[in-house]
Amino acid sequence: MAKGTGSLPAPAIPALLCLPGRHSPGSQRSERHDGAERAAAAGRRSRSGGAVADQRRSRRGGAVADRRRSRSGGAAAAGRRSRSGGAAAEGPPRCRSVPGGRCCGRRTLRSGGTARDEASMGRTLVELFYDVISPYSWLAFEALCRYRHIWNIELRFRPAFLGGIMQQTGNKPPAMLPKRGEYLLKDMKRMAKYYQVPLRISPDAFQHIMGTSSLTAMRFITAIDMTNPQYLEPLSRQFWMCFWSQYEDISQPENILATARQAGLSEELSQKALEMASSPPVKDRLKDTTTEALKHGAFGMPAVVAHYDGKPHLFFGSDRLELLGSIIGEKWLGPVPSPKL
Repeated sequence: MAKGTGSLPAPAIPALLCLPGRHSPGSQRSERHDGAERAAAAGRRSRSGGAVADQRRSRRGGAVADRRRSRSGGAAAAGRRSRSGGAAAEGPPRCRSVPGGRCCGRRTLRSGGTARDEASMGRTLVELFYDVISPYSWLAFEALCRYRHIWNIELRFRPAFLGGIMQQTGNKPPAMLPKRGEYLLKDMKRMAKYYQVPLRISPDAFQHIMGTSSLTAMRFITAIDMTNPQYLEPLSRQFWMCFWSQYEDISQPENILATARQAGLSEELSQKALEMASSPPVKDRLKDTTTEALKHGAFGMPAVVAHYDGKPHLFFGSDRLELLGSIIGEKWLGPVPSPKL
């Protein structure tokens, strides 16, 4: 063995030095070859991975764009459908028919108001103070019932006692002046035809009024207003029909009950209201309503009070409704307005 080499033979040393390693020529060539292959593989992976990534990004971008277009296009189409067919198919119901078999054609909201409420801050409150013994009150009553579907108003019926107003103001029945009485008989007949209200005028119409007290009837109507207000309108109308079309005595309890049944009230409800008519709460309510009409300046009936521009405006008579419309910014279309679609 040679010195300095330990147990390994001398020829083994160069052999060890020439094993493939980082610094051997074969090792360098191998590294260059492997590096080229790795670079080529990396390039292939990069190209394939980039293409896949590009495809994924393209698909995602396309999907996002499609969704955006779908949402915008769908919303536009939905809007067009809503404005055209949808509005017609799903719009609010139209109002019920006005007296005379006509319908005003205006659409109403679920809350009971008309479609104009959407563009208005609120409706004008119009109060009708009336007594069923007053024929002109009937004319105003029917005309306002028709206009509540056309004008932007909230109509409120206020049953009061005409006798109390006449007494408090010192007013006298117009027929006490003979010539005026003759004229009023003709006037009421003409007005009834013009307003299309079945008010029947006979030569003894004023004797009919003077010989009848409406106090019990108005207390009965007030009792219904306090307990079952949904019957107030048909009940009031039926009392006018009985007194001014059929010339019945509405001061008698049996006639009051018959009138109530004709208006659709049950026998039990009618009897209960008749009993209530003599009670202090009902008497006080009728008295308070009559006093309120007096405070507004009423001296007869019908008394129409419009609460507009922050203050009440009093209109006396059924022939002042055109003036009422001009004050509250509404157009008068006659006592029997045609439907406006």
